[in-house]
Amino acid sequence: ALLLLVATCIFPSIHAFVPPTRVAKPQSYIYLKESLKDVENKAESASVADEVVDRMLIESLEKEFDYEGRMRSFRGQTFRCGFVSILGAPNMGKSTLMNALLKEDLCIATRRPQTTRHSILGLLTSQDTQLCFLDTPGIIEDPAYKMQEGMMEAVRGAFRDADVMLVVTDLFSTPFPDDKLFGKVQRCNKPTIVVINKVDLEGKVKINSEDEEDMEMRTMTVPEAVATWRALLPDALAIIPASASKGEDDQGVQALRTLLLGGPDVPAAFRALGRPIPGTFCEGVKFVTNDVAKSILPVSPPLFDEDALTDRSERFFTSEIIRAELFRKLKKELPYCCEVRIVEFKEPKHTDKKRLIRIKAVVVVERESQVSIVVGTKGKAIKAVGVDARKKLEEFLQEQVHLDLTVKVDKDWRNNESKLKDFGYLK
Repeated sequence: ALLLLVATCIFPSIHAFVPPTRVAKPQSYIYLKESLKDVENKAESASVADEVVDRMLIESLEKEFDYEGRMRSFRGQTFRCGFVSILGAPNMGKSTLMNALLKEDLCIATRRPQTTRHSILGLLTSQDTQLCFLDTPGIIEDPAYKMQEGMMEAVRGAFRDADVMLVVTDLFSTPFPDDKLFGKVQRCNKPTIVVINKVDLEGKVKINSEDEEDMEMRTMTVPEAVATWRALLPDALAIIPASASKGEDDQGVQALRTLLLGGPDVPAAFRALGRPIPGTFCEGVKFVTNDVAKSILPVSPPLFDEDALTDRSERFFTSEIIRAELFRKLKKELPYCCEVRIVEFKEPKHTDKKRLIRIKAVVVVERESQVSIVVGTKGKAIKAVGVDARKKLEEFLQEQVHLDLTVKVDKDWRNNESKLKDFGYLK
């Protein structure tokens, strides 16, 4: 009866098939029981035979109720799955890093800070591991709009949900703008890994600040940055230099991916980084073994189908791709006043001779004066956004795209709770 109750939870579509207690068991179950009489007779105990029957029943149910996208039952005790939350200040390359780890251009990334506005899930699944990355907005100390308050709530939610903390900084050791949140990271008992991104800038770029205290905390070399973050997070499992902008083949990205997946050869991945930098690992630790790496994530069944890349829809990423082009094309602060809403997303029918996705999107701005800037002289600005966005959409959707862009005013939408709920910034 307990097994049938579990089966009911796993396969909700078979309620009519699974009878309540005291009702005759299904014929398939009776058949399996009868077919295993020989096993029961030879087994040392009835419980052994029951385990075999239960396993066979689950396998039978999986075959009977198989469909595309359904997750398989969790049989082993070695599969690991968990959430890896990516946290850091704005413009640290968090989205670029997640794209490199996934080997997919999932999240939009521009040179402008605060491009990411939502917490976005990215999935990387191997034979024995599922990594659920959460890319988050850059941390803001004092949100100026209700929209930014919603963005920071997404960051706090990612912190609460994390099984592993992935702190992303840069060569200059840019700190968390929010001391309270960073204090929580320092005190949490969750495995923490630090990525020092943009190390390719070493010796090429210098920073200047009028704040003397700020300049004292800044670093200019990789060893300095590693030492600084080892002092800030002494229990961090590893501090890894990386250049996420170089993509999936960057040695730092590969070392991080191998560490989180628990192999196949974690020590070799770190040796590929070159001469060991003092502070890369905790005091007294020379390298991280495969066994230690495998202990980072909890033992758990996969939470998503093995072929899934994210839980976000194509409409969501369509909006994001268009918004990224606004960031690239428009100057100064205007892109931060814009939101993109998808009002129509028509996929081609099977009977259509021409495969064409028709998309209508609205660029929302806050003031009438902003409309003319987004549209541009004789529509040149909005046309340029549309042309480049369409190319990227066709690459992303793997179909031809017809994109229709319009601009409308929604006054002070960044402080309107109702609008922000509609746009997905507030719950």
